[in-house]
Amino acid sequence: MSRIGKKTFQSLLLVVASLALGTLSLAVGYFTWAERVELLEYGRQTRGLVVDIDVGIKGMKRVMARYATADGRNPVGYDVHGTQWIAANEVGDEVTLYYDPFDEGEKPDILIDRGLWIWANPAFLGICGILLLWLGLFLARR
Repeated sequence: MSRIGKKTFQSLLLVVASLALGTLSLAVGYFTWAERVELLEYGRQTRGLVVDIDVGIKGMKRVMARYATADGRNPVGYDVHGTQWIAANEVGDEVTLYYDPFDEGEKPDILIDRGLWIWANPAFLGICGILLLWLGLFLARR
């Protein structure tokens, strides 16, 4: 492959990768945002007790809390807000959370109320997606 052809291929690959990653980041950011909005709008608010912190891949922490539902169940739910940067809660903390009253799964999703921090992950993914799309479009114009 000639030097010009190799450089053109690398440039095209960079543009495609930037656009693909930007689109993926925006999509994941949108779905995480939508999940939080749904739990806040249609979920029920209650108090719960942190019973465990699940440390997953690459140190991602998801808080597990036991809470009482309106129909008398006491499930343990997994917080949809996984993080590795902050230790948001400790085992034994009492928290305010939102749950889906129709989710009867083994590990229902909950959203622990952390104020503006619940929007950190979707905002970060959305901003990164916009920047990657902008970079891809900028490079495509060149």
